[in-house]
Amino acid sequence: MSPADVYLQNMVENANPIRLVILLYDKAINCIETAIEAIESGVEELENVKTKAENLTRAMDILIVLRASVDKEKGQDIANNLEQIYEVLIDEIVRANMKNDSDTLKKIVEVLSELRSGWQEAEKNIYGTQGEVSDGAVAKGKA
Repeated sequence: MSPADVYLQNMVENANPIRLVILLYDKAINCIETAIEAIESGVEELENVKTKAENLTRAMDILIVLRASVDKEKGQDIANNLEQIYEVLIDEIVRANMKNDSDTLKKIVEVLSELRSGWQEAEKNIYGTQGEVSDGAVAKGKA
């Protein structure tokens, strides 16, 4: 295991539950941004098609996990709304993937970034501080 992998494993094992959600958002955003780059680099090349597909699949998997982790009993209306947002985002990723639509993927990144900011604010309010890792550091491979 590389030092970065050990650091990431340690950070995840010691993170508060909200920080874990933020880390998932970071990874989903990073995956979609990588897919956008692949689309804009040219989907005629097999490697770009593979990169796009792998990253969009990974982003959808993350959104599926986030959707499944919504606690409807505690969250009530907010939880239901969040679940619907995840469902729409997953559907939009599928459509964007089929059409190589980087504009839709950019809008999805905006939505995920706003949701992530909300979770960061919640973390700050509940735990009094944000996690140790700077925004997006894990997703971009800096951690």
